[in-house]
Amino acid sequence: MTTLAAATEVAPRQGWLGQVTLADIALVVASFAVSRSALILLGLYTLTTQASPFGADPLLPNLFVRWDSHWYIGLARAGYSAAQIGGDAGATNYAFYPLYPVLMWLLSSATGISLAVAGVVISNTCFFAALILIFVLAQTWTGDKAVARMTIVLLCLAPEGFIFSAVYTESLFLLLSSAAMLLYERRQNFAAGICTALGSAVRSNGVFVAVYVGLQLLRERGWRRGLKFWDEPERYLPIAMAPLGLFAFWWMSMLTVGDAFAQKSTVLHGWAWHADWPWNNIVHAFLMSDARMPFFMGASLAMFAASLTLLKRTTWPLFGYCLVNFLLFWTGTNANSLPPYVIVLFPIFIGLAWWLKGRLLPTAAVLTVFMTLGAILMALWTVESAWAL
Repeated sequence: MTTLAAATEVAPRQGWLGQVTLADIALVVASFAVSRSALILLGLYTLTTQASPFGADPLLPNLFVRWDSHWYIGLARAGYSAAQIGGDAGATNYAFYPLYPVLMWLLSSATGISLAVAGVVISNTCFFAALILIFVLAQTWTGDKAVARMTIVLLCLAPEGFIFSAVYTESLFLLLSSAAMLLYERRQNFAAGICTALGSAVRSNGVFVAVYVGLQLLRERGWRRGLKFWDEPERYLPIAMAPLGLFAFWWMSMLTVGDAFAQKSTVLHGWAWHADWPWNNIVHAFLMSDARMPFFMGASLAMFAASLTLLKRTTWPLFGYCLVNFLLFWTGTNANSLPPYVIVLFPIFIGLAWWLKGRLLPTAAVLTVFMTLGAILMALWTVESAWAL
């Protein structure tokens, strides 16, 4: 089996897609097309069994416009505003990061399509592109094409996977984080830095790709040489550039409303999201009378357990990347967004696919659970049930 270090050494001499074959591309296309088609058909079936709450709006892209999608569409249409929106005092669109709605506005302006269609096009395009890159990364990190293929299947069937086709940021985040890691593997350091910077303009935890880069440098070089950033300094560019998107958002917020941390302020006052120690929030979620919270927290804990499969000699920096994300997610006292947050941590699916290789019964069980939960959650998303997110 090819080790991560060996794969990294030969990566610069490979093409951009490494050893990806037409059969591999076909599998990615099929996984994407079948999973997205199944979600649409399930949404159609759900809507035919009850009166649609969405009036005469067209089914597509409306099927993938729910919950926070309206915030992104409004933001792309009118820009940021300190005005309260909705019924929650203090809720403003400063809660949402700028890159995704900017792309929606650009695509809509350039083509004349609606902002909702633009959002769906961007999300699906980013998801498909991310699948290609993740296939390459999985093959690079594990040296096993079968593992890479299973990774794609798992990611396409992931519960809450409809979010990758919705007017949400997850697909863009997935693309930028996977591109940053692959570019780093290919020693395209400045390009990797651009991706990390853009990632933190999509979600604040985009900066955590820098954690992977730092841990990978320590794994490759050891502690002493790893801390000598002046030795091949270009390898540290993704770390230095990672917070630039976040800094730009803070700067814009300061100029427009006088509060660099307007995003934090509005989620605190408008959504009552505040931070506490992760272990307190985990216990609290399971003690809440709202049955959704134990489910959401349990789902995140199950994904964390799956991330333990990355604790290998060659992939432990990926576990470190996932760990810091989980710790951030668990600091929030509201657990209802945990499922879409955790499925963007794509290395987990690589580790899980690696562990499942050669284990037929566990593989069947995981795929069955994924498809069952995915179908249930898509139906709930379609009727805009609070259980969906």
